[in-house]
Amino acid sequence: MATMLQGLQFYPGKSIVHRLDPRVKLFLSSALLITTLLYLEVTITTLIIAIEAILAIISRTMKRWIKTVYGAAPLVIAVFAMNYLVRSFSYGEFFSPTGLYESFAAAYRLIALLASFSIFFLTTTPEELGMTLTKFKIPYMYTFAFVSAIRFTPVLAEELQTIMDAQRSRGLELDKGGPLAKIRGYIPILVPLIVNVLRRSYELAEAMEVKCFGASKKRTFLKELKMSSKDFAALAMITLFLGSAIYLRFFYPLRIP
Repeated sequence: MATMLQGLQFYPGKSIVHRLDPRVKLFLSSALLITTLLYLEVTITTLIIAIEAILAIISRTMKRWIKTVYGAAPLVIAVFAMNYLVRSFSYGEFFSPTGLYESFAAAYRLIALLASFSIFFLTTTPEELGMTLTKFKIPYMYTFAFVSAIRFTPVLAEELQTIMDAQRSRGLELDKGGPLAKIRGYIPILVPLIVNVLRRSYELAEAMEVKCFGASKKRTFLKELKMSSKDFAALAMITLFLGSAIYLRFFYPLRIP
């Protein structure tokens, strides 16, 4: 889990992807997400993952992007198993090639869905994310809560891993026993984690109160978002890509195995 959440942590860089307007990057991630949802074919999903991998290479975040995909492996396996079991019991067909293909396609699409927004978060600072949401007329109170969650989620994941390592060094066994024993074993981990969360929340609330958060209705930023010619060119290419994907899906449906 901690590995997968690294995809929510900004990685500094000066690549062309980093320099794009965050609104363009958000639209790009949304276009990849929508295309993934439109098509069921494994070939199309592979194409989308390839595009995401190319973006990760260009932005020099490939290692973190791979860690995000690798960290989602347990969830992908669970989706595959659930789809296969539900389909097998519904149709009474076990070890069916069609069932295996459809279950694999569903799990494979999950990788593309998770990876689509990983590039956005890896190349966009929390401040840029806050400015983007504000430009979309979202109240800053909700924007601040969302940005804070994005900012602290990787930190809490790292703290969780640190607590687990510390408890293992004290003799706590998390991998032995049945399901109930494993659940009880996580109690010594969750208690200090919850204490840390409450402590961070209290410190954040104090800092917000000291800085008079919410005293002014109009929020200003040190920097303003401005679209450049490169942003408009990228926006046009993304729009063409998404429009072509929607057109082919509904007016000229592809059936690629």
